[in-house]
Amino acid sequence: MRKIVFGFCALTVATWLLNLGFNPPAMNGRSLTHEVFFLNGVLAWGLMAMAIVIAARPAWLEKVTATPLDELYKWHRTLGIWAAVLTLFHFFTKDVMRPVLSLFTLEPVPKIVRGELTGFDAFWAWMRGFAVESSEWATLLGLVLFVVSFISIVRYHKWLSSHKLFSVLFLILAVHCIRLTETEDFLTPFGLINVAVTVIGCYYSLKLLIRGAGREKSVSAEIVDANTNNGLTLITVKPEKPVDIRYGEFAFLGTSGHEKHPFSVAGINDDGTLTFAVKALGDYTRDVVPMLQKGERVIVEGPWGRFRPDFSAQKQLWLAGGVGIAPFCAWMQDAAKTAHGKIRLVWCIKSKESEPMFANVEKMAERAGIRLEVFESAKKRLNAESLFAGAVPDTVALCAGEGLASAVSRAYVEAGGNADRVRKEHFNWR
Repeated sequence: MRKIVFGFCALTVATWLLNLGFNPPAMNGRSLTHEVFFLNGVLAWGLMAMAIVIAARPAWLEKVTATPLDELYKWHRTLGIWAAVLTLFHFFTKDVMRPVLSLFTLEPVPKIVRGELTGFDAFWAWMRGFAVESSEWATLLGLVLFVVSFISIVRYHKWLSSHKLFSVLFLILAVHCIRLTETEDFLTPFGLINVAVTVIGCYYSLKLLIRGAGREKSVSAEIVDANTNNGLTLITVKPEKPVDIRYGEFAFLGTSGHEKHPFSVAGINDDGTLTFAVKALGDYTRDVVPMLQKGERVIVEGPWGRFRPDFSAQKQLWLAGGVGIAPFCAWMQDAAKTAHGKIRLVWCIKSKESEPMFANVEKMAERAGIRLEVFESAKKRLNAESLFAGAVPDTVALCAGEGLASAVSRAYVEAGGNADRVRKEHFNWR
């Protein structure tokens, strides 16, 4: 994804400079300001379109970007931030440029005298006013939504609903983008980038609003087993058609009347069923998931992610925090039937007595020939540095809270490990 983002920015700037070379602007304040408007506007527009494409979750997304979806959602957030920054710059370009241009002696801006407009010309002229005014309101609303998206106390379903409004704003701003582009710029390389971004962004905005995200990878499924114990719900579903999912990947679960939520697949069973381990951490997982009953229909969207086991390394450390054990349960299923070197699984939980999955995880580790170490926070918290006091593993795999995962990753590198040999599962997408 990094190559796509920086490649787009580089190509946009290069074609803008090329455009200036072949079609230099008049040396007056309006023309020069227009060129700055054009550049920061198209950059912001492209980054916003990329963020919308990621949110739409088309089936080709991970393959084309060579990036797993959990990392793509981190890019989604980064793209949104930079799009907002560039939008602010775009909004205040005149104010920013005024003191800069005052340092130079420029030509006067020629006055344009137009006669009475009729027919399409009158409509096109009216569209200019609409494009300007609507974009101002859309920009202000977009910046408000941008701020709201970072307020963690907003419930997930309300946050997601407000997030969908960005697709509406993109469609409104498309009028601004096309109408305010000068006619002679449309067929230049820079203008064609602008048109392509608009078409792609509008297409996926409409898909999000009409069909919803991830439709191509969604399948109906039936719950064949569901039980809740001490805040953890184990759900086993039977998709109506096979889902080609691998150990360690994740999927979205959608229940009636609620948005889809991502969960790691804790078990891929021989009968084609999938098992999900869901911890009560938010309003949906606390209030909705425990109420699910056998026989209910759900939507499974996936597979997503590339947090898959790699047994080529001789010494491995797997570390899970709480329900982060879910993908490692799937890894242990694979390890039980695959030759592997020394694997150390460290699991941080509150206590063995309060952890519903403890007995099952212990059995799976024994069956797979994996050394299981449990750190109970009720007794003693894990010290990240102590993990590497004896020997440094060849690879480290992490599925834990951001604080714990970062501490372990940092300790591994300080002990002599290679940062490129650390793999993480990311679920903090907001």
